[in-house]
Amino acid sequence: MNCKNVFSNVLECIGNTPLIRINRMNPNPAVTFYIKFEAKNPAGSVKDRAALSMIEEAERQGQLVAGKIIVEATSGNTGIGLAMVAAVKGYRVLFTMPETASLERQKILKAFGAELLLTPGSLGTDGAIEEAYNLVRENPSRYFITDQFNNPANPAAHYYGTGPEIYEQTEGKVSTIVATLGTTGTAMGILRAMKEKNPAIRVVAVEPLPGHKVQGLKNMKESYVPGIFDRYALDEIVHVKDEDAFDAARRLAREEGIFAGMSSGAAMAAGIQIASVMEEGVLVAILPDGGDRYLSTNLFTTMLEPDFRFYDLLERQKVEFKPVKEGKARICVTGPPLDQSLSISDARRFLLADLLSRFFQAKNFLVDEVVLIPDFDSRTINSSIAA
Repeated sequence: MNCKNVFSNVLECIGNTPLIRINRMNPNPAVTFYIKFEAKNPAGSVKDRAALSMIEEAERQGQLVAGKIIVEATSGNTGIGLAMVAAVKGYRVLFTMPETASLERQKILKAFGAELLLTPGSLGTDGAIEEAYNLVRENPSRYFITDQFNNPANPAAHYYGTGPEIYEQTEGKVSTIVATLGTTGTAMGILRAMKEKNPAIRVVAVEPLPGHKVQGLKNMKESYVPGIFDRYALDEIVHVKDEDAFDAARRLAREEGIFAGMSSGAAMAAGIQIASVMEEGVLVAILPDGGDRYLSTNLFTTMLEPDFRFYDLLERQKVEFKPVKEGKARICVTGPPLDQSLSISDARRFLLADLLSRFFQAKNFLVDEVVLIPDFDSRTINSSIAA
């Protein structure tokens, strides 16, 4: 059939995602700011492109044949894309992934028929990668690993697809493209495509800070560096804080009506930062996925102000009170020194203990113990002097 939007299978729907203009969040009126909304791919993320590219290239090379099980280490989106492609083509899939991956991603993978092998969250994506390699090493005839971090077919999906789409959609006017770093396939593929079309087009990568909580992204100093990654080919790498990424994702929903995920927030935060210092031009930020995969996380949770805070003398700032046991409080106050008789001023410590006890009770805490700890300092010092 020649009618538009009629496809022989869902895989034909991958790519050609919309370019959407950013209005209220654009910090610079001299810059035209777009986002490439990859959540519009059929399985919901930019990884659909790489998934199809890697599987079809493996079929062409004879590496993936009927009966083999596809294995991959994934934090979610690549696995979902691979599971969708495998469902259409009739392959079994087994994914290793950190146990910290959002529940939505795990449930979506299972809905596509995938098997999951969860690895310790403390090991991050690297732990999942090592587990996937172990499976293939132990039984190479049974498993085929797509190896997204080292597979040239990953960036090829963006060299032949995403990059040319952006160039065509902007009629060649794009001047800066912003892409996040996970497998790095998106940035590397777009980079190669753009430099061939116009070397002046800047490709900027977004990297989270060490110890980050942005699912799907990697900080290269603390993680396995993908074989497809070439840091020095990029025009710039921008580092984004977690809170800035999360805030940008929330703002996208409230101010632009775009429901996007954590890594999309990172791309948006970097895009705002870059656009604010551009003299003019067209900026395109790649938004990898939508926000529906993060509803079980605190990304869109309104953080309530703590009921009360205390001044921490060590930190020299107010900190939230977090009880060890919910609803219970144990009060410990230094008592009067033991080497001298009690004075009226010593009573202040008793009053403090009583005041704290009444305060917590008013906050509906069960105060099950009040301890006055003797102050040995004065006696110890005096004894040392005498000695």
